[in-house]
Amino acid sequence: VSVAARVVERLLEERPQSRDAVERIKLDVARSSNSKGLPANNELLAQLDANAEPELAMLLRVKPMRTSAGVAPVAIMTSPAPCPHGTCTYCPGGPVNEAPQSYTGHEPAARRGARHSYNPETQVAGRLEQYARNGHPTDKVELIIMGGTFTAREPEYQDEFLRGAFRTLNGSVSGSLDAALAANGTAPHRCVALTMETRPTECSDWAVHQMRRQGATRVEIGVQCLDDAVLDKLNRQQSVDDVIAATRRLKRAGLKVVYHLMPGLPGMSPEKDRHDFARLFNEADFQPDMLKLYPTLLVKGAPLAANPGNWVPYDTETAANVVADLKEMVPPWVRIQRIQRDIPKHQIIAGVMNSNLRQYARRELKRRGKRCACINCREVWRARIDPADAELRTRSYNASGGREY
Repeated sequence: VSVAARVVERLLEERPQSRDAVERIKLDVARSSNSKGLPANNELLAQLDANAEPELAMLLRVKPMRTSAGVAPVAIMTSPAPCPHGTCTYCPGGPVNEAPQSYTGHEPAARRGARHSYNPETQVAGRLEQYARNGHPTDKVELIIMGGTFTAREPEYQDEFLRGAFRTLNGSVSGSLDAALAANGTAPHRCVALTMETRPTECSDWAVHQMRRQGATRVEIGVQCLDDAVLDKLNRQQSVDDVIAATRRLKRAGLKVVYHLMPGLPGMSPEKDRHDFARLFNEADFQPDMLKLYPTLLVKGAPLAANPGNWVPYDTETAANVVADLKEMVPPWVRIQRIQRDIPKHQIIAGVMNSNLRQYARRELKRRGKRCACINCREVWRARIDPADAELRTRSYNASGGREY
């Protein structure tokens, strides 16, 4: 009998109530078996009937925060293709570098995409299998389409890529994307949210209609900063007016809007970044639902790496201070989804080298005696609030010519 099987026997006998208790049992069995190592939790899950023992399976779940909201995020990568406007000076990716646009090719999602030859069916299947192996439920899925400017790809490619993803989620073949979306309502893996990445300039009325037809619920747009002169120097080929127009179209279509911001761009400063942050929440033309903050890095393969001039990217301390400034301003209806890109350290020439920038920013906020009001920082599991003390509040604000509640 394997050590993993013996551990599972003990777990079923003793019914531990905490992850620490599970680890103690693993250690005790390993010692009594003269085993040199402890069995991994996914080895134990392979020996357990999770349907018969759901509470124990939950204790053994690997990286439980991944699906703590009850939804499994499944990010899949489109094939490498150029952006329609060319290449931004800070961007390391694109077909020239054998990577999807705006990715180095070394990020976990990019590596998974390349390993599957950017096939949507096998990417989804591989991720679902990984979740199941680690004890996560996959009945509800958020599908995230990554890889650059999705709405600029050929319409046929867009539909076929999505249809391939839904073939795996549904466990069956559908003749069209519309049929696949309809079938997903009763599928074993229901897609309850669908996110797409694109540029503000690629959010025309037709593109927004397409996104709605394709099942999108959330759209991420690369805003980067709110300074036209800086955007011009970056070869971004977009203006602040483009951001305003895209935001309005997306919101009117009922889509959640996520802004990507890049503090520390060439031509920006902490003061200018703070000014941008204030505009986001003080001006009705913006008002994003969510934010992703990516402090600008000098990355191998980017045009900027060949000629950075006198520009120096923010170090960890400066970036943490700037992020903390934003966290002081953010209203309670906004979620800061992500802080910092998933770029491996060996790809970074200069900039933030620490992978836990959010922790540094939270530490700085604590030093100031301040707290972040964003949804992420106020999640119930963090605050341990007594439900009896909860009260209903209604908040409203002007956004893109309408009223948000």
